[in-house]
Amino acid sequence: MSLNSSKRRSSTQELADIVAAATENSRKMSRQSVNIAQLRTSNMKLHGRDDDIKLLRSKLRELAKAKDGDDEDAAKNHVGEMILVSGTSGTGKSTLIQKGLGDPAANRGYIFASGKFEDKFHRPLSAFSDAMTCLAKYVTVEHNTIGELPSGGPSIATLIRNKIQNEFDEEDVDQLRRVLPGCAGLLVPRRSSLVCPSSPAGAAALFRNASSSKLGSINLLGGKESIAQMHYAVRRLLKIICSQLKGVVLLIDDLQWSDTETLDLLKSIVLDREIPRLLIVGAYREDEVPE
Repeated sequence: MSLNSSKRRSSTQELADIVAAATENSRKMSRQSVNIAQLRTSNMKLHGRDDDIKLLRSKLRELAKAKDGDDEDAAKNHVGEMILVSGTSGTGKSTLIQKGLGDPAANRGYIFASGKFEDKFHRPLSAFSDAMTCLAKYVTVEHNTIGELPSGGPSIATLIRNKIQNEFDEEDVDQLRRVLPGCAGLLVPRRSSLVCPSSPAGAAALFRNASSSKLGSINLLGGKESIAQMHYAVRRLLKIICSQLKGVVLLIDDLQWSDTETLDLLKSIVLDREIPRLLIVGAYREDEVPE
């Protein structure tokens, strides 16, 4: 067995750990549980998958009921959401996800952002970073219109930047920019002289410069403390972004080629009860995940 193959099998084994941990968590803590829905695709045609499509769409309806952290009761009862869609290659996973989540999310005004792992390029956190880049692009470009809110105030992108600026110091921002370079257009540290773009054109230019950067070097060998700090920073960022949006769906595709770092981060996000209106979806080829 080659080194790459061995590494892939050991990392994809963590998929089962996510499900097992969430199931155990759900059994022990009814008010702090995590919903894991597993859908296995087959060669049946899409019109025979009505129940699966209904389940996916029901998760979107639940996002509409989610409240942000200002509602204490809602925060206490917040349940993390993750859906795992498995099946062999060519069995319609992508079509099912698009039909059940992608199209309805767009109709509801939610953001559907995705990232995909590649078989030949094993970069830690690459698919998650790509999904966050997609999310940042939507926010920076599509939600950068002044007066788009009912109150006629600042744009959603400006509100998010302001909250990030109040929440993160320069060290936090530097860390996030290394892990999520495509989000640089949103990341403004405290006491920064950086001028935020006030027009969609300016935001688009800033995003292009940010997204052209490669995924930075990530210190994954710095011990549990540094990894925990990175997880916490990413979760805080998601909390700020998701609290300003109607709903967010993050799809991480081809998880069978993922890395342990990504799976640990996803587990950390799903178990965080303070991130509102977020649905995590993972898709993988079940025939390439070890028993």
